[in-house]
Amino acid sequence: MKRLIEPVIHAIIWISGFILVATGIKTIGVFHKSEGSFLYPLITGTLINVLLFYVTALLLIPRFSARRKAIAFFFQLCGLLIGLTLVETLLDYAFFSTLFSSAEESFSSQLLINFSLNVIFMSIALAYGFTKNWLRNERMKQKLKEEKLTAELNFLKAQINPHFLFNVLNMAFSSATSTGDENTANIIEKLASLMRYMLYDSNNDKVEIQKEINYLHDYINLQKMRFSSEIPVSVIFETSGNYDRSVIAPLILIPFVENAFKYGIKFDCRSEIRIQLDVSENNLDFKVENSRFLGHDQVSRTDSGIGLENVKKRLSLIYPGKYQLDISDQEQLFSVDLKINLN
Repeated sequence: MKRLIEPVIHAIIWISGFILVATGIKTIGVFHKSEGSFLYPLITGTLINVLLFYVTALLLIPRFSARRKAIAFFFQLCGLLIGLTLVETLLDYAFFSTLFSSAEESFSSQLLINFSLNVIFMSIALAYGFTKNWLRNERMKQKLKEEKLTAELNFLKAQINPHFLFNVLNMAFSSATSTGDENTANIIEKLASLMRYMLYDSNNDKVEIQKEINYLHDYINLQKMRFSSEIPVSVIFETSGNYDRSVIAPLILIPFVENAFKYGIKFDCRSEIRIQLDVSENNLDFKVENSRFLGHDQVSRTDSGIGLENVKKRLSLIYPGKYQLDISDQEQLFSVDLKINLN
């Protein structure tokens, strides 16, 4: 019901304005009410004004707000204003003046009048559109703050068990090393390292990329310990570029790697996973490719889809307008290509 309030108000304003002009004004340029000559140009002009107003306020301004390209926005406004003004003037001059008025008025004179009126409507549209866009952004910011607070509270509640498990892992590691079980100790050490990163480093908004890489290495090595030498699995993780001073949102890359291990390995078939990370001039390029098997759904599975959808939401919140995510699901290959501007 609330969604209908604003359109109804707009309709009332436009209809009221039309009635006011139609009943209260006797002359518009060469068109006279006494001759019944200005009703048709009034209808045409109103429709053009409506089009000018809403294209500016509801299409061009939101597009500018998302892309922040001022020059393109300026030329779009000018093109819209000039184009609609020419259409309106051509209609007035070619049809209505000839049919309804005996007075002579030059094309340039009518063009100037229509242009002036359209500038007024566009100015109102700009004020309305930017105000509406600002209010919408403020509501979104408030909603994000509330969601972040809720998530932090839930995270604090969920930390009790992980801390307990982390302490137990440390105890198990000490026990394994004291009895000489190096393989078990190695597994526990890597698992503890993963949990340490998730519990402590991931609380920060940004972390050094090297820490995120170390986390990925530990996760990949832990996964590889599951495979015996007889299982035909190839896992390659390559890093390149200069990322000494670069930072990134924590745990933003791991969902793609988890997805590759979850759906890219079949023990009775040759499976390959290739992960590449490159940072150049603070631009990150992260690629993950894994084998795909017939009858083995990838993103369509409920849990996998939710994981990738969640990381998409995080990317849009943390790096709005600064990332590009391409996912390709082919017959034998599933690939992800993520590019992030880290500035």
